[in-house]
Amino acid sequence: MTDTTQAPSAPAGPTGPATPAAGDGDGADKRAQTRRMLGDRLRRYLELEAERGPEEAREVLLDGYPERQAARMGPLITGCSLAEGFGKALPRFAAMGFLEEAIDVSTDDEDVVMEVCRTCMCLTAAEDLGLSEPRPVLCELDFEATRRAFPEMSAGSLRRQTDGHHVCVFRYARPRPDVPEGPS
Repeated sequence: MTDTTQAPSAPAGPTGPATPAAGDGDGADKRAQTRRMLGDRLRRYLELEAERGPEEAREVLLDGYPERQAARMGPLITGCSLAEGFGKALPRFAAMGFLEEAIDVSTDDEDVVMEVCRTCMCLTAAEDLGLSEPRPVLCELDFEATRRAFPEMSAGSLRRQTDGHHVCVFRYARPRPDVPEGPS
């Protein structure tokens, strides 16, 4: 699940305003705002990477991100499967211009969702900035923020459009809670 707040304008600055509520503005405005935010975040990362290196750039952009991820994602995934929780977010993502699906691929031991994205935020941001070689910076920041917000959860990519694939496929998993098997 992507972070939809403004990227910080200064390394130690506050994280910017949250995305408007679902009823604010029309769909085109929301999509344009999201594209600007993604481009700004990628631009900021590239500036910081050039000044301070990739690790420090990453940590600056992660400042406050796990907390935002926990606040946004926690209510969606609590008390239900990851697939159900991610499914609740799909209309919000669609309003921002992301075409995604959430597929339940859980096992007896793990609660697992595959997020299939036809719209790649990294590719979109790179195109908007005129970059010839897109990099998976934005989704990697999302994954790390998710892992920090939910230490029991794993998050990573199986396919990325930045690597030449037709879709991005992300896997999120957490252990199923131990459920007693009945009376002993």
